[in-house]
Amino acid sequence: MRNYIFILVVLLLLPAQAAWAQKPKKKVLYLNSYHHGYAWSDEIRKGIISVLNDSEFTLEVQTEYMDAKKYNYNYITNKLVTLYRDKFAGEKFDAIIVSDNDAFSFVRQHRAELFPGVPIVFCGVNMSRDPLEVGITGVVERPSIIDTLNVALSFHPGVKRLVVVGDESTTGRYIRQQIENVMSVFEKRLAFEYWTNMGMGEMLTRVRELPDDTILFFIPMYQEVDGRFYTAEEVMEEISKYSTVPLYSSWRFLLGHGSVGGKLLSGQDQGAQAAEMALEVLRGTPVSSIPIVDKPSGEYWFDYKVLKRLHIPEDMLPKGSKLINTPKAFYELPKELFWTIIVSLGILLVITVFLVTNIHERKKGEKKIMDQLSFLEILMDTIPQLVCWKDENQRYLGANRAFTSFFGLERPSSIVSKSDLALLDHTREYAEWANSLDREVFRTRKSVTKARTKVQDLLGNTVWLEITKVPLFDRLGQVVGTLSTAENITKQLSLEKQLLQSQKMEAIGTLAGGIAHDFNNILTSIINSTELAISDVTENSVTQKDLNRVLKAAQRGGNVVKQILAFSRPSQEGFRPTDMGELLYEVLGLVKASLPRNIDIRTDIQTGLNSVNADPTQLHQVVLNLCTNSFQALRASGGVLKVELAEVELGLDDARMLNLRPDTYLKLSISDNGPGIPMDILDKIFDPFFTTKDKTEGTGLGLAVVHGIVKGHNGAITVSSSPWDNTRFDIYLPSNEKLDESGSIPLHKLAPGVGRILFVEDDEDQLQTTPRILESLGYDVVATSDPMEVIGMVARDPYVFDLVITDFDMPDTNGVELALSLQDTAPHLPVMLVSGREDAATAASRLKNIKRVVIKPYNKNIIAEAIDSVLGS
Repeated sequence: MRNYIFILVVLLLLPAQAAWAQKPKKKVLYLNSYHHGYAWSDEIRKGIISVLNDSEFTLEVQTEYMDAKKYNYNYITNKLVTLYRDKFAGEKFDAIIVSDNDAFSFVRQHRAELFPGVPIVFCGVNMSRDPLEVGITGVVERPSIIDTLNVALSFHPGVKRLVVVGDESTTGRYIRQQIENVMSVFEKRLAFEYWTNMGMGEMLTRVRELPDDTILFFIPMYQEVDGRFYTAEEVMEEISKYSTVPLYSSWRFLLGHGSVGGKLLSGQDQGAQAAEMALEVLRGTPVSSIPIVDKPSGEYWFDYKVLKRLHIPEDMLPKGSKLINTPKAFYELPKELFWTIIVSLGILLVITVFLVTNIHERKKGEKKIMDQLSFLEILMDTIPQLVCWKDENQRYLGANRAFTSFFGLERPSSIVSKSDLALLDHTREYAEWANSLDREVFRTRKSVTKARTKVQDLLGNTVWLEITKVPLFDRLGQVVGTLSTAENITKQLSLEKQLLQSQKMEAIGTLAGGIAHDFNNILTSIINSTELAISDVTENSVTQKDLNRVLKAAQRGGNVVKQILAFSRPSQEGFRPTDMGELLYEVLGLVKASLPRNIDIRTDIQTGLNSVNADPTQLHQVVLNLCTNSFQALRASGGVLKVELAEVELGLDDARMLNLRPDTYLKLSISDNGPGIPMDILDKIFDPFFTTKDKTEGTGLGLAVVHGIVKGHNGAITVSSSPWDNTRFDIYLPSNEKLDESGSIPLHKLAPGVGRILFVEDDEDQLQTTPRILESLGYDVVATSDPMEVIGMVARDPYVFDLVITDFDMPDTNGVELALSLQDTAPHLPVMLVSGREDAATAASRLKNIKRVVIKPYNKNIIAEAIDSVLGS
């Protein structure tokens, strides 16, 4: 048994990786009208935090205080707008909780600028019943004034006058309005009088002079006397000291500062209700379906000391009332009863210690066993690998949660005594394979390591598993079962394929660059010789037409070379911000004209998307190549060719699978319902010169060019195929990047050439043809194949030539090194570089005297325009 446990633990620990579940993260802003230390708003925050901390989310709660009690709201508003605009420029809140009127007014007024679209939950707000804007709900601060006054009148039946003490702040005005709304209830019993914005001295003087038939009702307010700031609690305590009449209020935080009590509103309850609403919003409940709570609330609370001072008996209190400042009941116990309880507790403690000691040894062994079992269970459920073990009859003895979750099974204990075929019937092919492998391990007593197989997961996706199976032995060395571990290596295989493709393309790119150089030299000689021959024959003759065909064929050869370079070494020359939707409509317009009627083109191209930084010509070629492939697949049986364009956000995992950075991308999808691509060649279709078509239909470069262009645009391409259902190419291109848009050279009619040109070329054919082309343009040309001769001629007379045209690749030196030597001797002398390599421009960019780079093959017009652009400047 010990050997079995040791093998099991070792196998589980080797590939194990840490895994843990995290709560979803949310960000909440709490905007407080007042300041830290104000009891009312501190209680609200306490209620908010108590609810949010107990939620299913990982919450970041940011608290901001407006300090509107100390400073005028209109004075601080603009300053807070500026502060919050800068402070929250990069912040995104999932919900905002505001407390009290000033914060609520501020958010409503500046919501569009500071917090656009963020749901708002308010509390502690005194407000009218007017409708609110969309996305706002909350809890109205509506104290139970009627209940409090009814209690006061029951305590003081002779009272005929109520003096309301408050101020003209936003909160003060709203509460006064609430009091005025209930005046009619007490019309025949009380006369209402309001004291607002009264100085502390005057207020205390008038309080001292109030007659006995009066009670006071205090609204929370602040006072400033001789530069000292008095809180609402301090103001109330001062009034209580000077008053000979009862003092009431409707807020729990003011109890204990001189008021009798009543049905009091709790700031903590307000905050807790608002937080519950905010959690509903975070769970996805629409704000419009969360009604505003607007009804009087509170509990009956009273100050025991004030009740005693005013001789109010406790039996007059409403049922369920709560008291503060009551005497501690502990000291009221009789001494005999107190010591009886203490002795009894001591005896119980001794008995408990005796019982614990007595059963400790018996529980010790059980605890050790349970700890071991619990450790193994936690260990197996923690690791991400799929783990299971079977008996000699290949029936399951157990598995970890990763195994049951992957195959959509119930808890691990539910699979005991079941076979592969009974348990994994939905993946029958895998079940038969796994069962066969287990029997082989059991029979041979040998392990199988890193066996790979594919299986369908619960979502229908193909997943690759790497499986290890080992025999399990008892203490006598007999095989009693098998243990299996499996790891999902789908991502690993995807990255391996991408690396292999990248290495393959890099090798082909090196080969293609060399081939392109030689081809371009040959094509340049053909083009130049053909142009010279055309000028020597009769116009419109058969010979001229034959030569024109040669010229066109050479130009097509140049395009083939460019295609080879496009997939092997794509560049970003000609990139500019491109509207993909417009480009797709342009290409589809060409495609539709050539499609038979049995092929239906359907499009789903979203509008208003970001542009991509691209070479439109290259992307035009990508779309045309893919549409052509679909047309060739569908032309016999007909079908649907679908083109889609949408914007997607790639997270870390998806981007890693595509070897891209997490960012926003435009996703171009081209699909058809044709015969599809066989699975055995799906990973070869992007290889250069690989094709399944006839010789007359393809060169094998089409998809290789597509792959190269997409990679050159910092994008990715994927392919999936389900025959006669959906064969789909998905292209991801980064959006919203800004590149400088290169301007095109305007075409214009060239004037006859004037000047003396030194032409340097090691290719004998071009050394013969190109000077004749230049002379036909009107230039005086000296040709040589020796760079050292050039240096000598220029050294003898730096002004003998107007322009040097040199090849890039030469045996003893290259064109850039020659230009560097000429720059020291004749810095005024311009140099033009010609090359069959497209990377020559990069090498030439270091020297100021190289004014132009012309890529081979070039014709008469190209070289003439290039010379004109250099000498003309």
